[in-house]
Amino acid sequence: MFGKGKHGLLCLLTCLLILTGCAGGGDQRGDAPPLTKLLAENEAQADDLQAVAEALSPCVVGIAVREKGQLTGIGSGVIAHEDGYVLTNCHVARLGTELTLVFQDGTRGQAELLWGDGALDLAVLKTEGKYPAAELGSARDARVGETVLCIGTPLTLQFQHTVTHGIVSALDRSLQVPALSDEGESSFLEGLIQTDASINPGNSGGPLLDLQGRVLGIITMKVDEAAGIGFAIPIDIARPILDHFVKDGSYETPYLGLYAFDAEIARFLEENVDMEQGLYVTKVSPGGPAEKAGLLPGDILLYADGRELAVMLDLRYAIYSHVAGETLRLEVLREGRRLELLPVLERA
Repeated sequence: MFGKGKHGLLCLLTCLLILTGCAGGGDQRGDAPPLTKLLAENEAQADDLQAVAEALSPCVVGIAVREKGQLTGIGSGVIAHEDGYVLTNCHVARLGTELTLVFQDGTRGQAELLWGDGALDLAVLKTEGKYPAAELGSARDARVGETVLCIGTPLTLQFQHTVTHGIVSALDRSLQVPALSDEGESSFLEGLIQTDASINPGNSGGPLLDLQGRVLGIITMKVDEAAGIGFAIPIDIARPILDHFVKDGSYETPYLGLYAFDAEIARFLEENVDMEQGLYVTKVSPGGPAEKAGLLPGDILLYADGRELAVMLDLRYAIYSHVAGETLRLEVLREGRRLELLPVLERA
């Protein structure tokens, strides 16, 4: 999606996003809550952590990945629907062809890979039977500083259903990461939730949970060079995909055919220094739905199906709410004029 020339800049942007913080100041001598109140709140939070861990652990699975009978990797997943639909990472599910789920009680079951997208690092698995399913929340409800839990299988299956906790450190992070071998040079993960909860190899694909037990995101990676910097894919992007599978039993990724930056990245790369909102279109794929509908490089996408577009995640959500053959309604800003374009989505 992005050429080598911009790789350094995007990595620098990532570093800037991660390192930028807020310096506190001002008078802190205001009325403080009594110590007894603070202790009570801490005790209540500990109880909440225990309750969430106990309630959600049956909804989490370890994933043993084998190819030709040989173990090639382990990961985690979360049961997102009672009919046996499991969300995990694409990089976990694509390590091999044989997927075994390990449940909290130690029982095992086989799973089939139904769908995966390397650019999103998301995959949907299916196992037969009825299971307790986690409630899907929304990353839009997450707040910096709130307590979150991770449940997963770090390092080996011996440590399955390990629970760690931390806080939401930041929201809407963007990272450029190496792509899978057949996905091009790199992928750009967007809208990520940053957390300081302990994450290790094998946690990938597990849920990031709030204290109400709702899934806020799917754990995807951590920064090896730093302690306490991990990331989760917002659950919002998986929701429409899962809905298609539950309703129709299948799903094919719809294709629009454009490349775009959000306003912050566009200004950083000096693609459009005056841009304040929307998504700046840098490239339109020849012969794709976007080009056929009249979209041009330099256009600014403002809305998709009435949904305001602040980051690429918003556009992906709108696209994945459709299937191939359906029309996406775009509101576009071009040289000061607002246009409505109606691309017909195609199969990816």
